[in-house]
Amino acid sequence: MDTYPEKKFAASTIEVNYAEGPDNGPPLVLIHGIGGRWANWSAVIDDFAKNWHVYAVDLRGHGDSGRTPNKYRFIDYPIEIVEFLRNVVGERAFLVGHSLGAVTAAGVSAVTPDLVAAAVLEDPPLYVEKSSRFQTIYEIRMKNLSVADTAIELRKIDTSSSNETIAKRAISVAKVDPEVWAFPGDGQLAESWDPDAVLEEVTLPVLLMQASPDMGGVLSDVEATRADDLLTNGRYVKWDDVAHGMHDAQPKRFVQLVNAFFVQILRKQAKT
Repeated sequence: MDTYPEKKFAASTIEVNYAEGPDNGPPLVLIHGIGGRWANWSAVIDDFAKNWHVYAVDLRGHGDSGRTPNKYRFIDYPIEIVEFLRNVVGERAFLVGHSLGAVTAAGVSAVTPDLVAAAVLEDPPLYVEKSSRFQTIYEIRMKNLSVADTAIELRKIDTSSSNETIAKRAISVAKVDPEVWAFPGDGQLAESWDPDAVLEEVTLPVLLMQASPDMGGVLSDVEATRADDLLTNGRYVKWDDVAHGMHDAQPKRFVQLVNAFFVQILRKQAKT
């Protein structure tokens, strides 16, 4: 991955950390998943930076962005992204969100369509109400271990990933507010969240990407069909051979699909 300068934006709530690429085209904002940070886009950010002005943000409670105690719900995460688009980007942006980042992108697209040109939602857990899948990570994070010791603990529960992947994940885990991991387990993450109402409000172009549920994807076939039906200007694609981290598993394929979708939007805009 090339070097991307990290910067800070003072939102009304917290200080937001983000990385910015060169101005090589329209603005493209990358939003990571739960427990991640901007560098989680390392597999694809270089390719995107060739033709876009890339911004990759750290969500509240993640990476080097500020903490917001007791406010890590689906409905909370869009707050800083909206302000970031309005005050830093300054023009309609193209959003690419993974998992929690995809849910966040959907929320932003619903409430401020004037700030978003189009969005890609990568395997979003739109209908997850409660999940215990992060309990072990929460327990590791609560030990306040060093990055090196966090990597050792992660290796115990993941024997298949490469050492490089484990090392990167350890950095992300160590930088997350422990409270972030607690919210999915007790159901607070989806508190006051109405996915159907949000999707019905999204009128701009959206590409909904579903990973394989059999390989750990978080969006079921029934849920994907439901979401696709609710999106008035949506397109839907399912990758049966890829797990939840679609952009990591198939980076070239991911970039090609996203670029094709967004370029088509740009062409249509140019004609109007």
